[in-house]
Amino acid sequence: MNQPTTANFAGRNALVTGGASGIGAAVAESLVKAGARVTIVDVNEAALAETGKRIGARAELLDVSSSEAWSKFIASHEHFDLVHLNAGVTTNRQVLDGPVDPLPPPLLNVGDDDYRRAMGVNVDGVVFGARAVIPGMYERRAGDIVVTASVASFVPISADPIYGLTKYAVSGLVKSLSPRLAEFGVCISAICPGFVDTPLITERAREWIALLGMPLMETQQVVDAVHTSLTRRVNGAHWIVLPDQDPILHEQAIVPFPNIARPTTDAQ
Repeated sequence: MNQPTTANFAGRNALVTGGASGIGAAVAESLVKAGARVTIVDVNEAALAETGKRIGARAELLDVSSSEAWSKFIASHEHFDLVHLNAGVTTNRQVLDGPVDPLPPPLLNVGDDDYRRAMGVNVDGVVFGARAVIPGMYERRAGDIVVTASVASFVPISADPIYGLTKYAVSGLVKSLSPRLAEFGVCISAICPGFVDTPLITERAREWIALLGMPLMETQQVVDAVHTSLTRRVNGAHWIVLPDQDPILHEQAIVPFPNIARPTTDAQ
């Protein structure tokens, strides 16, 4: 792997959702070290406070699945230059604890509450977050939004098809927003990591992931991908993050219907 270029985000305001632990905490810490003024948000109050104090970031409670909460949050802040919409959950909280034997039919073990929780955090959290920060970025004609998607945006994830659904959804959102945002100097892109070694993965999960033949990645690889996304600024790009490899740039295909990418507003 190449050594990542040291980024300098001095004086820029950054926001990281799901920042209390895992990828979010690691990215937030890296942004602090790169000179940014960082705010982390999460629903885990205890972990949020501890992480904020440890890395030197402002820490605030925010339910990203709530449109009302986003409106109040953005109204209480001046602006954000860098936004990492990272918060995410699996559909069934035990999905990474290993396969159930015998396997039930697909979706049979997905309750309504599990489904709504996954859609709320993984999809609504990105939609509401982007909707909240884009107007200010438009006004300043500058800004960067990075969305945590997944390799599940490209390949089947039979263990959790609803999770796969949510990651395909945010992938499509990133691609579809990028043409208009680019006109105003705003860059939106996605990072797509595989399994990442964080404290959230149990020992049983580690054994199961090993059986799949995909090594766990260090969190630093994902951090490097976020910094690559922020410094390269390829609008609509998806940065695939695989073990022991540099981030792989996957750009969206040429749009065959230009007027769909940029619809006309002329009266008919």
